[in-house]
Amino acid sequence: MKCPSAILVISALLLSSGVEADCLAADELKASADVVLMGQASYVNKKASIWRIQGRNPYTADNLYNDIALKLSSACALVENTLDLDFSFYGLGYYPALSVGAFEKDNHRAKMLIDQLRVTYTLSDTVRLEGGKLNTPQGTFFLRSPATLLTNFYAAFKPTRLYDPDMKAAYSESFWGGRLTKAFRDYALSLTVAPQLTHIDHYYESSGNWSANERSNSSERYLLSYTDYRLKNHTSSVSLMLGDSPSIAIADSYNYTPHLVINAEVAYHTAQQWRHFSAKKAADVQAWQFPSSLYSTENKQGIELAIGGQYTTNHFSVLGMEYYFQSEGYSKSEWRDQTDFIRYLDKETGYRMLDRAFDNYKYLMGSEISNTTNKGMLQGKHYVNAYASFLSDDKSTLQPYLAMNIMDGSALLGIHHVKPLKGMSDKVELYSGLYSALGSKDAEFALFGDTLGIYIGFKYHL
Repeated sequence: MKCPSAILVISALLLSSGVEADCLAADELKASADVVLMGQASYVNKKASIWRIQGRNPYTADNLYNDIALKLSSACALVENTLDLDFSFYGLGYYPALSVGAFEKDNHRAKMLIDQLRVTYTLSDTVRLEGGKLNTPQGTFFLRSPATLLTNFYAAFKPTRLYDPDMKAAYSESFWGGRLTKAFRDYALSLTVAPQLTHIDHYYESSGNWSANERSNSSERYLLSYTDYRLKNHTSSVSLMLGDSPSIAIADSYNYTPHLVINAEVAYHTAQQWRHFSAKKAADVQAWQFPSSLYSTENKQGIELAIGGQYTTNHFSVLGMEYYFQSEGYSKSEWRDQTDFIRYLDKETGYRMLDRAFDNYKYLMGSEISNTTNKGMLQGKHYVNAYASFLSDDKSTLQPYLAMNIMDGSALLGIHHVKPLKGMSDKVELYSGLYSALGSKDAEFALFGDTLGIYIGFKYHL
């Protein structure tokens, strides 16, 4: 990993500010540390899809996975009321009961993630400067938030992951950079800088097999955000992204009643936000010309729109409904071009070298499609999403959800249950659930096969 300029800034601050050595002492870090052990067992069933590698299904039809993770986080004051350090690291690993398929293989089955490594310099009561490896803020919407302009790629494994909801943010690679914030009485300003430290060389690989910098700092980004609190019951914001792909987004969260919140976001982009399949390059392959890639981003303008509502009951259960639209999503004919080309590549030619080349193109396509999802993007135009969280008297929660591509009818649905163990001082949680991806073989959520997953796991605060 390259040593980013943020590390040099952090080091300079530490050396010039006369840090308190006791803060970094082992005893102090241990006293403030939060250590969490997570474990999970899961079963996954995948139906056959349109994909074939060497004439075989590139996914294991049935498999069992054991996942484990250890989280270490801590924080301390390097200089009282001036300079603070906080960090969060994850160690991840998994083991499959059976050999995984061609599309499921990872370079490694264990890895470490730096979720956050941040130094915060408090210049005044209202001005704060952050530097290091920073998290990207999560959006208002469950499915996709157009106003979340700073997006990074998925960092974990292909065939399995921990389904604890808190891991969703951790799996998105944090970025090296800095953030300056200024708070006023009625509004706030922030400037975030995420410099380009590298570029992505292997689009034919899943993002989990890239370097951390490729997942987080492969483009130059400057994000200026303004948040306003002056309108009664409204929190409004405007965000401007400059750099390699300029965008602007407007968002508003309206507390219609103490129980009902209505959210709306719209974004305008000067270029495509994810790499699209090129029917022209596919035609080149069919004409026996072999381009190095079948996907690219173009300078085509586009908009995203999301609107939704969330209702909280008197017992703190939550019900939500959302609609999402993106103009750059594939049309029916564009999506059909992609799936028809997959079927074309599946046909055996009788020439071993040519069949191998076609298999390589399918590897490339599978990775490109997966990496669009790994960036938090969707590939269609219209979606609806519903979710809920029901809180019981014993503090357990039941969380069903459903996301549907309106154009092709495919859906991702599931249910998640969390139960704290009594008598364990709130240190242990058990969770379980199931999920399913359904649709036709040509549809978005079932493109890699109808899927059913069942899992059970625990989270233990050591």
